[in-house]
Amino acid sequence: MTRTVSLSAICFLLFLSTGCLVSKKDYVLKSDEADRCASNLAQCVDENSTLKSELSSTQESLTSSEKRGEDLSGQLDAVRGQRDELQARLGTQEAVNEELKEQNARLGDLLKSKEVSQSQIIQETMDINKKLQATNVELREEIVRRDSENKRLVGELNMAQAELQEVKTRKEEELQQLKSTYDELVQGLKSEIEAGEIQIRRMKDRLSVNLVEKILFDSGRADLKSSGIQVLSKVGEELSKIKGKRIQIEGHTDDVPIGGKLKERFATNWELSASRAIAVVHFLQEKVGIDPANLSAGAYGEYQPAASNETLEGQAANRRIEIVLLAPYEQISEAQETTGAE
Repeated sequence: MTRTVSLSAICFLLFLSTGCLVSKKDYVLKSDEADRCASNLAQCVDENSTLKSELSSTQESLTSSEKRGEDLSGQLDAVRGQRDELQARLGTQEAVNEELKEQNARLGDLLKSKEVSQSQIIQETMDINKKLQATNVELREEIVRRDSENKRLVGELNMAQAELQEVKTRKEEELQQLKSTYDELVQGLKSEIEAGEIQIRRMKDRLSVNLVEKILFDSGRADLKSSGIQVLSKVGEELSKIKGKRIQIEGHTDDVPIGGKLKERFATNWELSASRAIAVVHFLQEKVGIDPANLSAGAYGEYQPAASNETLEGQAANRRIEIVLLAPYEQISEAQETTGAE
C-alpha cells in the first residue's frame, strides 16, 4: 500500500513540474513513462492483493498450525504421561522378574536338595505297593473264604427257615387241635363244669383239666372215691380220644401242714400230692386204657397255689388235681436239637 502512493505522487509531481513548458516529445516520453508507472502501479496492486491473499492464507495456516501445535502438544503431554506410566510399569515388571528369578533359583536349589528324598520316597512307595499287593491277595483269599462261608450259612439259613416254617405249621396245627380238644372236653364234661366239679383252661399250647379234691379224694387220703371214679372215667374217656399229646397228672395241696396219724403215711404235702397224682395215673392206665408212655405224674405240694390260702375257699381251690396236655417227648427233643444247632 505504501509503495502505490509513492509512485502516484511521483507521476503527479512530474506532470506539474513540466506544465505548458513541456515539449511534445517530452510529453510523449512523460506519457509513456506515466503509463509504465500506471502499469507498474497496477502490477504492484495485483502483487499487493496476492501478497495480502498469501498473508491471509499464511495467517490461517499459522493459526491452524498453532492449533495443531496445541493438539500435538497435548498429545505429546499424553504420550509423555503414557511413557512415564510405562516406565513405572517397566520398573515394577523388572522387580517382579528379579523376584521370579530368585524364586526359580530357590526352586532349583530345593529340587537339588530333594533328589535323595525323592529316591527314598520312590523306594518307600514301591515297598508300600508290594505290601498293598500282598494285602490284596490276602483279601481276595479272605473274600473267597467268606463267599464259601456265606454260601454255607445261606444253605443253613434256608434249612432253618424251612424247619421253622415246618415247626410253625405244626404248631398252628397243634393249636388248632388243642382248641378242638378243648371244645370237645367242654362239650363232653358240660354237666360237671356247670356243677363246679371240673374247670378246663386253655393257655397258648397248654390245656389243663382241674378236678377239685373233694370230687376225687377224701380229706387226707390218696384213694379215689366212687364219685371221683365216675368223674375221672368220663374225663379219661374224653382224654383217650386225644392223639399226639402227653398227659401229665399234677398234684397240688393247700399249705396246711400234715399232722396227727396222717403224718405217719405222708410226711409232708409233697408226699400227699404225689400219691394222689400217681393214683390218677394208675386209674387212667388201668381202667381207661391210656398208653402209659403218654402218662406222667408230678407233685407240687403247696408251692403252686391257684388262690390265696388265707381263706377256706382259697385252700379248697388249692387242693386239686390238674390234668395237663403237653407236647409229646419227640417234639421236645426236636426243639432241643434245633436250639442246640443254633
